[in-house]
Amino acid sequence: MCYAGSGHGLLETTGVQAPPSSVLRIEIGQVPLELCFQDDQLLRAARDRYAGFRKCGSPIWPVTVRAAKKVQPGSESVQPEIMPKGPGFCFHLNGAWLRMGTAASEFGGVGSEYTLDSLLRVLLSMLLLPQRGFLLHAATVARDGRASVFTGRSAAGKSTIAALSPTGSVLTDEISLLRFVDGQWYAYGTPFWGEFRAEGRNRRVPVAGIYGLVQSADGRAEPVAAREAMRLLLPNVLFFARTRQERQQLLETIKHVAETASVYRLHFRPDATFWGVIAG
Repeated sequence: MCYAGSGHGLLETTGVQAPPSSVLRIEIGQVPLELCFQDDQLLRAARDRYAGFRKCGSPIWPVTVRAAKKVQPGSESVQPEIMPKGPGFCFHLNGAWLRMGTAASEFGGVGSEYTLDSLLRVLLSMLLLPQRGFLLHAATVARDGRASVFTGRSAAGKSTIAALSPTGSVLTDEISLLRFVDGQWYAYGTPFWGEFRAEGRNRRVPVAGIYGLVQSADGRAEPVAAREAMRLLLPNVLFFARTRQERQQLLETIKHVAETASVYRLHFRPDATFWGVIAG
C-alpha cells in the first residue's frame, strides 16, 4: 500500500493497492522498506541505486515518495513543496522533507536519487533506534568472516582504507550500519557510499573491532576504555531525533557498544601496512 500524512501515523491516500510497477522493496540492515513512487524517473534511478538491496516478500515499513514538482515543463528548477501538517517526527532537507508516523513514512519534494538517499539515512536512523542499532560515519571491511569498522569524519581516511582493502571486501566506505543481534554486534553493508563509490554489499558480518582513524607517520592500534570509546564514536553517529527519550536511547546504545565491542584508536599511514597493525 501507499501512505500519506494524516493523524495517528500515516494513512492511505487512495484506499487502493499501489500498482506493483511503482513499488520498490528493499532491505538495509535487516530493516525492510517498501518505497512507493509517484514518479517513474525517480523510481528508475532508485532501482539502479539500490539494486543490491532489493527484497521480495512482505514489507514492514511503507514509504510514500513524492517527487519535487517542476516549475514548468522541461525546466530543471523545482517548486518547493510544503509538508502537510500532522504529528510525528519531521525533518527538512533543502526543500525536501520527511514525516514519520507510527506505522509508515512519507517523503516529499524529492528532486533526485541523492535527496532520496539522504532522507533514507534519516529514516533508518530513527527506525534503528529502538532496535539497538545506529548509522556511523565509517568504512567497513570484511576479512576472514569478521568486520573491521573504521570511523572518522570527512578526510579522516575512510576512502583511503577502502581503496587499500582487498577487492570485494568493502561492505561500505562511508556510512556503516551496526546492530546488536543475538548477543553480538554486527556490521551491515549499506548502499550509502562516498568518494570510493563502493556500492555496498548486502550482508552482515560480526564486528571484530571498531577503529577511530588518526593519520600518522607510524602505525599502531591503541585500545580505548569505554568512556573514551563513547567520545570517539558519538561525533560520528548519524542522529536526527529531538526528544530527550530518543537521545537517551541513543546514548544507551553507544554506551553498550563501547562496553561490549573492541574499540581502538588506529594511527595509520596511507598504505596497506595498517592491516599488519590490526592483525597484531
